[in-house]
Amino acid sequence: MKRRDILKGGLAAGALVLLPKGGAQGAPQNVPSLGRRYRNLIVFVYDGFSWEDYAIAQAYARRRQGRVLTLERLLARYPNGLINTYSLTSYVTESSAAGNAFSCGVKTVNGGLAVHADGTPLKPFFAAAKEMGKAVGLVTTTTATHATPASFVISNPDRNAEERIAGQYLEFGAEVYLGGGDRFFNPEKRKDKKDMYAAFAQAGYGVVRTPEELARSNASKLLGIFSDGHVPYEVDRRFQGVKVPSLKEMVQAALARLAAYRNGFVLQVEAGRIDHANHLNDPAATLWDVLAADETLELLTAFADRNPDTLLILVSDHATGTGALYGTGRSYLESSVGLDLLEGQKASFEHMLRVLGNNPDPSQVKEAFRTMKGVTLEDAEAQMVVEAITKKVYRPDGVRYGVQPSNTLSWAMVQKDAEKPDRPNIGWNSGQHTASPVMLALYGQGLRFLSLGLLDNTHVFRLMGEALGIRYQNPVMSEEEALEVLKARPVGMAHPEDIWA
Repeated sequence: MKRRDILKGGLAAGALVLLPKGGAQGAPQNVPSLGRRYRNLIVFVYDGFSWEDYAIAQAYARRRQGRVLTLERLLARYPNGLINTYSLTSYVTESSAAGNAFSCGVKTVNGGLAVHADGTPLKPFFAAAKEMGKAVGLVTTTTATHATPASFVISNPDRNAEERIAGQYLEFGAEVYLGGGDRFFNPEKRKDKKDMYAAFAQAGYGVVRTPEELARSNASKLLGIFSDGHVPYEVDRRFQGVKVPSLKEMVQAALARLAAYRNGFVLQVEAGRIDHANHLNDPAATLWDVLAADETLELLTAFADRNPDTLLILVSDHATGTGALYGTGRSYLESSVGLDLLEGQKASFEHMLRVLGNNPDPSQVKEAFRTMKGVTLEDAEAQMVVEAITKKVYRPDGVRYGVQPSNTLSWAMVQKDAEKPDRPNIGWNSGQHTASPVMLALYGQGLRFLSLGLLDNTHVFRLMGEALGIRYQNPVMSEEEALEVLKARPVGMAHPEDIWA
């Protein structure tokens, strides 16, 4: 019998095996130990978040809001470090493989949820926690069925099979699901016409669709779906009157329910649209979703302070686009001025494109940029946007390097004056994920002197397991085995690419 077949058999039997000694899968690393157990676990994922995003938000908060980020205070006082993000066969991961590393403790191929390339299912950590009697919650600003939250609770070979994932959520039975994705629950939009809202209600869930319904609900189990696709950006909620709950409001609703469970809970929170804003190269959308995440982080740290048996793990799954504030002026003395110009940006590209429609003229484009981005476009720049929307003529240099036409809208408003910013001096290297190490931090009682250093992303699984006293090992696949499977897969069987990865 092959080694992989033995591993499959052990998993199918539900075996929980003691972890072997030594480091997690990946590069040599520090192996920190928490030194204690906790009753509750919160994992807060800043999806697509880089240190450049942190630098811009930190500077904006200090300069324009007169405050220090909660994240900055946490990083200054509590254990933090870096994680490598690469997946099993690629140095650039996407969210499902990154989520699998956190949730399952092993490297996987990009594209599937808690599953290896050959179909071997993996046990997500929250499934093991549920077996221990923990209540489970998932809160996200993406679709509720998106890769990051889904990777913590279910197994599916296709991260994009969100209709199927909605059904798997019902079978799994978490106490709280909050996010977007009406088209995966609504019988009028689902391909199979199944009414998932009715199915959840029949299973005892309170079903809410608006901020008002969320605030009024007293249901102990909750399904909240607040948009057709992803939850709109914070910049649009805040300045364009889009009626959706904030991430903080959703997390407040989740904590109010989960904290009532005697055996404790596990909660994953995802600030998922940071990633999407960086795909779009949209400085305002990125900034305000980072600031919304920081408001949520303040709520979560306060909860952990009141409940010292709670561990908060704060982590980014990968960086995206890496939009950076770059130097301007003699000796870069004018660099900070560009931050002030962000204050005039009051809408996302997503919202702007909805307003402009499919056939705008240059005057409409100029007015949209003036009122929503605080930028006065030149005629040639406005024409560039028109051609991107109507003719699919994309910049820079016609390259479809991320999410179009939004990347062209970003390109149209790049800084023009090298001596003093007339527009925000923020630029991206692409609209795609990158390979850089990203943030990991811990918050909770008894952690102040723990050193993290550089870890592999699979070590998050070990930290979660130590926190709750859950120890098991998922099957490990080598890169060579995975490439062999991928090579043998018929054309059309590859995992689909997802620009919102």
